[in-house]
Amino acid sequence: MNGFMGMPSTPGDSYIDELEWQSLRNNHRSKQCMSEFVEQFKSNIDSDSARSDFPEITDSETPIWRGGPATSSMADKYILSVMVLLVHIAFFLGELLDTPEGEGQANFVLSMVIWLIDKTGVMGFVICMLILTKINHYANFSTSGKWTTSWLLICCIIPLLWKLMDVMEWIGGFFDSGFSSPLPAWNYSWFAPLGLLSFLVMVSLTVLYQRSFQYAITDKRIHIRQSFLYFETSAHGISYHKVENLKADPTILGRILGFGNIHVVTGSGVGLQVESLGTSAGVAPEIIQPPGGKMRIFSFLLGWITLQRDRTVEASDPADCLYGIRRPMDVYRLINELMDANVGPAVE
Repeated sequence: MNGFMGMPSTPGDSYIDELEWQSLRNNHRSKQCMSEFVEQFKSNIDSDSARSDFPEITDSETPIWRGGPATSSMADKYILSVMVLLVHIAFFLGELLDTPEGEGQANFVLSMVIWLIDKTGVMGFVICMLILTKINHYANFSTSGKWTTSWLLICCIIPLLWKLMDVMEWIGGFFDSGFSSPLPAWNYSWFAPLGLLSFLVMVSLTVLYQRSFQYAITDKRIHIRQSFLYFETSAHGISYHKVENLKADPTILGRILGFGNIHVVTGSGVGLQVESLGTSAGVAPEIIQPPGGKMRIFSFLLGWITLQRDRTVEASDPADCLYGIRRPMDVYRLINELMDANVGPAVE
């Protein structure tokens, strides 16, 4: 008998009851699979260590996963370091090498490069570095931030300032000013140690930068911490109830090396960034009174270097996403599982 209005059971009622039972059984299996998947991550984490490194994790939260940017995720910064080193080495060798003899395209190109280096000298180096800085910054790569741009500009102006010291000493000799450069006399051989020093500084800063970001996932929140040379320190947690969009974004290089980004976007705009036309190296976007004289030339040069395209994209800053983590698709599924457990399955 059917329990409603005393009506007898029908074959259709039995079929509906069986479908409901299968649905309940499938939901139970789904939750069981989710629990097993989450437990795999939970069993691999040291909960006490995670709580020590993330003091903002509350007692009601259970740490499930922790990680940070993989070394391979910083490959673009290492490549840029090598490019800067190669520019230095090119100007170092350009003075030492003789123009090749004979015909052929390779000899012609090499002869032109050596001739340009010999004729332009330090100014040629400055122009090459400015072009590299401009391309890197305008393209909005992950290496286009203010720290990398500042490093490139410093590498650019060091030989120029060194050469200017020699010029000032030479001019001062005509007026008996007594000015003496604190640096040794400039010559092309200094390009090699300067290039090596620039390379080592960038590699060291990249290692520190990579290790300054830590990520943790609990059963209630996603935590992101940053502590870079005590200049930029922050920590924030994102509740699953506030997540509106989740995107896994492994690049081609990331697929090969096994890393990728996970962008967590909220309704308040966390996880998004606006790359706007203007200055991004700490210069104000509005100039009330345009500078004059030499400052106008400097302002134009700095503005040209720091000009970028305007677009709104998912934030690729390690402080605003899970940047360059290993096994990104597994972590992506983990967050989805935890979101389903906290908020409920997504509605199509």
